[in-house]
Amino acid sequence: HEMAGERVIQWTAIPSFPNAIACEKKSVADITPDAFERDYVHRAIPCVLTDVNAEWPCRARWSLDFFAREHGDLEVSVDDGSKEKMRTTMREYIERFEDFARDAEASAARDPAGRPGGPVPYLRTWNFEDDAPELSDGFPHDSPYFRDFFQTLKPTWRPPFTWLFLGPRGAATRLHVDVWHTDAWLTMIRGSKKFVMFHPAHLPHIHDEATGTYVDLHAPDLTKFPRFRDATPIEFTLEEGETVYIPRKWPHYAVSLDHGVSLTVNFASAANRRGVVDRCVAYANRRDACEHVLGRALRASDNAMKFCVHGGEVNKNLAASILGVDAEELDRRMRARRLERLRAEAEEAERAEEAE
Repeated sequence: HEMAGERVIQWTAIPSFPNAIACEKKSVADITPDAFERDYVHRAIPCVLTDVNAEWPCRARWSLDFFAREHGDLEVSVDDGSKEKMRTTMREYIERFEDFARDAEASAARDPAGRPGGPVPYLRTWNFEDDAPELSDGFPHDSPYFRDFFQTLKPTWRPPFTWLFLGPRGAATRLHVDVWHTDAWLTMIRGSKKFVMFHPAHLPHIHDEATGTYVDLHAPDLTKFPRFRDATPIEFTLEEGETVYIPRKWPHYAVSLDHGVSLTVNFASAANRRGVVDRCVAYANRRDACEHVLGRALRASDNAMKFCVHGGEVNKNLAASILGVDAEELDRRMRARRLERLRAEAEEAERAEEAE
């Protein structure tokens, strides 16, 4: 068991390490956006801002009751460890939070290592702007503390890296590095989370490059990860109302200590802008081709979007099958659309030059 303030966490499988160090916490009253960018974002150092979201509409409104009441009939896909995932309504899912948590705690109590029999059902990485676009008004998309290069791009060039996480206590996100090695911020709207983070220099101690797997923080396999004890984690509890800056390339893990709601945005910082430009171009080309074949705009939750974001032969074959063409035809149409766009941009530039 672990103590978090006055709260006794019933969840028995929360990793904690004796060599861990704390994460710095600051109020926006004590640091300006420019200083935060200089001291933390440019240097890729994690930091918690205790009150940056104080005036955001989501902070006051987005309770679990709000989602059950205002979006209760919405069908959601909940990660329960199965390939098919759990299909349910938002209201039904939230109403079962306590049952999910208690079932996990009971199975963990029976396990010698204190781990549950399976993952706690978790509505993770919900692309809510597809299903409830009005929620986009609940927070700033380009906070001065997290200046985002993506927001300077055309909407069709911006990757869909804005997500909500709703889940009961015990819902966890395994150790991972974020998409495109982007920077991120995560704000706790309701509840709290325990975080464990590692500096990128410690990646060889916690990641097996041959298999692409990360160490299990609950039961580290020291045969597979013999230098795990050489890694120094940063541990902290992100309390309700707090926002953590997660630097690019930092592996991190999180587990919910209460039933909760959190919002996360992966952004392109000034320090990392060059690192994501090529990915943005490739993403835009793939998305444009897929939308051309499909005949409509892609939703962030569409399976074809995985190919647009990540590329790769496996994702391309999946996208092609979804779009009703083969991979070669998708490649051909991608090249054709790229040429069409280049011609259109050249003609537009010529017209602008003639107008001058």
